[in-house]
Amino acid sequence: MSPEAVRKQIVDLIDRLLSSSISVKQFQPSVRIQQKGETWIGRRASTAIALRDIPYDVAYNELEANDAYDVKLIDGGLLLLQYRFNEAGKLLQHRLGYFPSPALPTIDEAPGLYEQDELYGDIVAKRLVRFPIRFDYAPADHKDVFHPASHLTLGQYENCRIPVTGPVGPNSFGTFIVRNFYSRAYTKHKNTFDKSAPALERVECITSAERRISHFVHAR
Repeated sequence: MSPEAVRKQIVDLIDRLLSSSISVKQFQPSVRIQQKGETWIGRRASTAIALRDIPYDVAYNELEANDAYDVKLIDGGLLLLQYRFNEAGKLLQHRLGYFPSPALPTIDEAPGLYEQDELYGDIVAKRLVRFPIRFDYAPADHKDVFHPASHLTLGQYENCRIPVTGPVGPNSFGTFIVRNFYSRAYTKHKNTFDKSAPALERVECITSAERRISHFVHAR
């Protein structure tokens, strides 16, 4: 998993979201070389906002108002894609986040959301409970089972760290979100999302103890 391969997958994911009309605002991946020779991909300002101990609607509004995200989806959902590599190109950390809007946009703000029931009817249902999702990779903080190197956090619960077999690529993350939370749009554009993405090396870091409890196995 190299910086260039990750950058290419982010670009490819954005293209898929655009061509399927799921993205309404997006930023091409920011790639920065730091003084230590590390490569950072993504809009780093978003991390500080997303992890603050404040009400979710406040955190979401700050992310949205400051453009502290990589992709804004048609219903206001925000995608964050952040990766950090050392000077040798080894992945040190990633944070991939989905932050759904606590309140749907109005019909004036997003007419397409309400006019195309065949694509977005499942998104605007009143019974839905929207909650944030994060896939984090932080091997430096690993504690077997209690803090898996790669893990999934649901709803911003501090101690919710569901083991994941390894670091997650942009395409795997993006397709997971679209398939599960934008199901009708995914079905309509299945060929777009299921086609092969730019190659990305698969890395595994899950321990034997973590395999013995409930865990996630991710695609490339």
